[in-house]
Amino acid sequence: MPPLSQNEPGARSGFPCLAVLISLGFFSLIHFTIFFGNGALWSWKDGALDHAFREAGASLVRNPVQQLRTTMGLNTNDVVAHHGQLYYRPDIEHVRGRSFLEPPAERSHVVLRQQRPTKRNWNPVPAIVTFDRQLKQEGIRLVLLPVPSKAVFTDSSQRPLLNEGYHEFVETLHQDHGVEVLDLVPLLGELHAQGDPLFLEGDSHWTPEAMSHIARLVAKETAVQPPGDPCQTVERTLSASGNLTRLLGRNRKETIASSMVLGHNEEIWKPSREAPYLLLGDSFANIYSLDEMGWGKGAGLAERLCLEMSAPVDRITRNTDGAFASREDLLRDPGRLASKSVVVWQFAMRELSFGNWKILDLPRAGLTPRPPIETAPQQLEGTIARVANVPPLARTPYRQAVREVLLENARSESGRIPGRVLLLGYGVQDHLPTGMAKWEPGDQVSVQVVPWETVESSHGQLHRFALKDPGLELLELPRFWMK
Repeated sequence: MPPLSQNEPGARSGFPCLAVLISLGFFSLIHFTIFFGNGALWSWKDGALDHAFREAGASLVRNPVQQLRTTMGLNTNDVVAHHGQLYYRPDIEHVRGRSFLEPPAERSHVVLRQQRPTKRNWNPVPAIVTFDRQLKQEGIRLVLLPVPSKAVFTDSSQRPLLNEGYHEFVETLHQDHGVEVLDLVPLLGELHAQGDPLFLEGDSHWTPEAMSHIARLVAKETAVQPPGDPCQTVERTLSASGNLTRLLGRNRKETIASSMVLGHNEEIWKPSREAPYLLLGDSFANIYSLDEMGWGKGAGLAERLCLEMSAPVDRITRNTDGAFASREDLLRDPGRLASKSVVVWQFAMRELSFGNWKILDLPRAGLTPRPPIETAPQQLEGTIARVANVPPLARTPYRQAVREVLLENARSESGRIPGRVLLLGYGVQDHLPTGMAKWEPGDQVSVQVVPWETVESSHGQLHRFALKDPGLELLELPRFWMK
C-alpha cells in the first residue's frame, strides 16, 4: 500500500498550493525590493523584473502580486525615493530602458489602473523631421529642446545617465536631416557638478534657477529680434508640495524664489500672438506659469525667454503629451505661424520613450478660426455623441485635467449655437475624477458654458483627455468651456 502522502487527494493538492504560496512570496519580495527598496531600483539592469516574472511559475504569481499591490494602493504611486529625492518612475524607465529608437516592449506604468495598451507612433524621428520640413517650407526655423529629467543626474560624481539611443538620435537628426537639437545635458551636467540644485526635491520639474540658466542658453541660440525695453519683474517666495510628494499623499513643502515677469503695462506677462518667436512646450514650460500647478504664475519658460531676450514671445503649451499636444493645438489655430520665424519645441525627454509621435500637417490654407459666438455665459443642452477616454484613475499626478466631449443636437439660450459642438470641462479636480469623467455617449446634459476662446489662455495649458480625431474633422467645430 502506498504511503498516505502519495494516496490522499488532499495531500497531493497541498504541494502545488504550497509551491504557489512560496513562489508568491518570492516574487513579491523581488517586486517590492526592486520598486520600493531604498535605491535598489538603480542597481538593477533594465528588464530584470520582467525577466524574473518570466521564470517558471511566473504565470501563477504575476496576477496575484499585481492585485496585492493594487489592493494596498501601491498602484497609485509612480514614485521612487532615492537618497532623499523623489523620482517619477517613467523617467527612470526611460534612462534605464532599451533604446527608444527600437520598437518598444510591452509594458505599462502604474499610475493608471488597468490601463489599456494603445497603438502609438513610437519612433520620434519621422514626426520631428516632417515638422521641421513643413516649417522650413514656410521659412520658419525649428529648434528642438528635449529636457532631461531628474533621473539623468542622480550622482554628481558620475556622468549623466542617458538612454542608449539618445546620442544616435541627436546625431541622426543633425547630420542626416539638418534638424537643430539644443542639447541641454552638458549645461545641466556642469551645473550639477557645481552643486547647483537642478530639480525640486519633491517634484519632477526643474528649479527656477535651472530653468533660468536654460532660458539664457536658449535665448542666446535662438533670439531673432534685437533687444527692446527690458521687462519688469516681481520677486516672490513660494512654499508648496511637489507633484511627486502629493502623489505619495504627503504634505511636506519646499520653498522657492521666483521672478514673476510683468508686461510693459505692469500687468502679468501674456504671450504675444504677433511675436516672431513661438514656444511649444509641456509642463516644464508651465511649472511656474500655470497657477494650478501650485508654483505660482508669470514665471515660466516663455516668460523667462521674454525676459532674457527683451523681446515678445508667443506660447502654446499643454501639460503632458509633449510629443504631440502642442502641435495639435497649433493645428487648431491657423494663422498662428503667419508672423513666426522661429519655433522652439520643448518636451520632456521621457517622451522619446513613451510619447505618441504623430505625424501632423500644418494648418490648412484658407482655414480661419471661428470668432467667439457669445462672450457671456449661457445655458447649453445636448446629447453626448462621443467622449474622450478617461482611464480608470486611482489618484492622478495632475491636480486638474480637461476632458473633451462631442455634443449633438445642441440647444442654447441665444439660439445661435450650431447643433454640433465640442464641450470641454474638468475631468479631474484636486487629483480626483469629477462627475464629467463619468459621462457616456447617449447621456443628455444641460450645462452653463462660455466660449473656449475666453478661457484658453489659462485652461488650454492643462493636461487634456482629447477626442481621437485622425481625420481632423473636429478642427472647425466651435468649442465651449463648461463652467
